[in-house]
Amino acid sequence: MTTRHPNPIDRRLVLGAAAATLAAGGAAAHHGWSWADGAQTELTGTIREIYIGAPHPTLRVETAQDGLWTVELGNPRQTTAAGFTAASAQVGDRVLALGNRSAQDGERRLKAVRLTVRERTYDIYPDRIRRG
Repeated sequence: MTTRHPNPIDRRLVLGAAAATLAAGGAAAHHGWSWADGAQTELTGTIREIYIGAPHPTLRVETAQDGLWTVELGNPRQTTAAGFTAASAQVGDRVLALGNRSAQDGERRLKAVRLTVRERTYDIYPDRIRRG
C-alpha cells in the first residue's frame, strides 16, 4: 500500500493556514505589542513570583498603590541575552520596571523594556526605551 504525501505546495498552504489561524486567535493577543499602551510608565514594587520560561519570563509584582501586577519580559533567549536569569532576582526583592502597560482598563499587566533589581539594570528591549 502506498501512502500519498502532499506535494510541497500543499504543505505550504496547510502551514500557512495554520499560522493564520494562530495569528487570529489567542497567540496573537498575547505576543507582540498590540495589547500595550503606547506611553511608557514606571512600576515599582516587590517581586512575589518569578517565572523564567516560555513563552515569556514573567514577574508578579506587588505595588503599594494597586496590588499585584504581571510584568512580562522578552522571550527567554532575549531576556537571558539582556543578562536577566533566574539568579538575577528572588521573591521579596524590590524591582523598578519601565514599560508599556496594558491598554485594557483595569488589567494590571506591563510589558517591561527595562528592569532594575538589586541595583542592576537589565535592558530587555533597548531599542524601545524612550529617553526623557
